[in-house]
Amino acid sequence: MEERPQSDLGLGVQQNPPRPATLKRINMRRFLEEIRTRGPSTRAELTRATGVAPPTSSSTIADLLETGWLEQSDDDRATAKGRPGKVFRLASSSTAMVLGVRIDIDECVIAPSGLDGIPRDAEAKRFPTPKDYDGLLQAIFRHADAYLKPGKGRCLGLGLAVPGLVDEGSGRVAMSPNLHFLDGQPLCTDLQRRLEIEVVCTQEEHALCLAEQRLGRAKELSDYAVVDVSSGMGMGVVSGGSYIHGRRGFAGEIGHVTAEPNGQLCGCGNRGCMETVATDTALLNAVCARVGQRLSFEEMTNRIARGNLDIAPELDRTLDYVAIALSSVTNLFNPEAIFLHGRLLDLAPDTMDRLRVKTRARALGPSFEGVQLHRAQGNKLYGALAGLLDQVFAAVGPRLT
Repeated sequence: MEERPQSDLGLGVQQNPPRPATLKRINMRRFLEEIRTRGPSTRAELTRATGVAPPTSSSTIADLLETGWLEQSDDDRATAKGRPGKVFRLASSSTAMVLGVRIDIDECVIAPSGLDGIPRDAEAKRFPTPKDYDGLLQAIFRHADAYLKPGKGRCLGLGLAVPGLVDEGSGRVAMSPNLHFLDGQPLCTDLQRRLEIEVVCTQEEHALCLAEQRLGRAKELSDYAVVDVSSGMGMGVVSGGSYIHGRRGFAGEIGHVTAEPNGQLCGCGNRGCMETVATDTALLNAVCARVGQRLSFEEMTNRIARGNLDIAPELDRTLDYVAIALSSVTNLFNPEAIFLHGRLLDLAPDTMDRLRVKTRARALGPSFEGVQLHRAQGNKLYGALAGLLDQVFAAVGPRLT
């Protein structure tokens, strides 16, 4: 029978109440999600937060401990008073873990995490992005397999943050404008077959939205956007508390809206896309064209810090185009906040202030009123893990809404 409660005339009376086994799974899911949001918590804190009866709380925690989802430890938090109690936390990477992978144009990174979804940076591995699809599969498999050795803890899956148009249901990459060897490839299926664990692909802007929701200032927001201005340009939007996927999961590709009809050739095959004028890469390309030398972003940053390079004209022009994108997001979606992800925001101390002024000048006044502009606090690797854990936790039980 489907676990889909039906209400009587919208009055909240269930015609088919959940069975006891279903209620048990619902409670297990509620406790997992509560600890995922709150962090390590005492039994009393979880009982109050979920509103269940103390005996139900105790039995639910016991079930989660027995099945390995939770760990118990002494409450050593600064706020603890008197005799230390016990806190319950999501299983750590020593007993249960997940893996996250961020795929980018030049570099990939893989890192393990416990069920809290926080990457273990000290154990992360970085490697240059291979030049072909088979090379990418082999590199991810080789690095992931090193974490799957005996004694590393059971691995519940691998989450990928993938650039481009991703059918998140199947894990197939429809198109990746900056990594065309991914076009049409069943990335999730191929990795799942090799690794023999669950693999979840999350489009990179969706990953940034998940990261901001879990880690940053978007925890209490129901209408916000994340705009990525790093190696490429993309956007994720949450409206009314729901992520906007579009018909096939391809919504949010603001980077491939035309900004200059006769502009530079973009990786998508069009000319003058916003991505070619409003990103870290676009800024770097403009600076390199002027100085007549190919620099990395780090080399450019170092020269600026030493006072050997002035990029004021290029930065100002790039911010103009970023502001055009942000004003479009403001006018189209009327968000509470827009979070920005990109290194160009660090190149001058007043960058965010300048961007706010430029965006206000182009957006509709009533729409921009009250909109917050913030640096994104999350990252794509964190979002890849969040996307995977959403799937992992869903297998424990349905969410009670």
